[in-house]
Amino acid sequence: MKKTILILTGLILLAGMVRSQETKLQTHTISLNFLQIKEEMNYGLVFRGPGIGYAYSAQWQNKNRLMAYEGRFSLSFPLTRDILAGAFNVVPVRLDYLFKPGPEKKLCVGPYFIAEYNYETYPDLQSIYSFWFTNFSLGGALKYSFNLEEDLFDISFHTTLLGFTSRNPVYDDPYFGDQSFAYAIKFVHQDLTFGSWGRYNQSELEIRWQPKAGSRLAYAYSFQYYGYYDEPRLTMLNQTVKLLILPQKNK
Repeated sequence: MKKTILILTGLILLAGMVRSQETKLQTHTISLNFLQIKEEMNYGLVFRGPGIGYAYSAQWQNKNRLMAYEGRFSLSFPLTRDILAGAFNVVPVRLDYLFKPGPEKKLCVGPYFIAEYNYETYPDLQSIYSFWFTNFSLGGALKYSFNLEEDLFDISFHTTLLGFTSRNPVYDDPYFGDQSFAYAIKFVHQDLTFGSWGRYNQSELEIRWQPKAGSRLAYAYSFQYYGYYDEPRLTMLNQTVKLLILPQKNK
């Protein structure tokens, strides 16, 4: 029942996004990130390393509300003690439905829905065993926009409040495993368990700068935190710099 409610809520947000709005903005983003992972199930080792990613976003807004969609993926190569790992992050959908309270309309607040997959493999350490953290979550978001002379700034914050998570089972058999794509797709959804802040949290802070209102390029920095608190625990920190390519405005 709880899964159904969460999915229906996400679909309601999606349906709201396709409604006609006054302004639509589409953005392509290229990113470089630095990922840190501490997986207690993986001997508690801390892996750190760079990655690259891409995102597509679209937003619709009028004077009272803002609705936004984002999809993104990244590939990172963290390592420790000369042990190399591969980490994939895929967000097929993040939906924001934000309201603009107050007379100035600079602040937007409201709910959001996210479906997210994190998948790690450690071929030099555990050749046939993979790790994942999946979450389908509802949360709260806010965005504040302001100008400094001709430059435009946006500060946004997202944090999960409740949802469903999937984690790989505790590692106990070094002779059994499968790293095929079919295996990953099948098992990243297994044993979805409901939880809230007591079980897990994913939060993201982003600061965006657009030099001049007419510029087609913008720049951003984001900090992401992932915490799964049931044993064995998982902690991930991800820092990202982004180049945003904005659409050309019609003259």
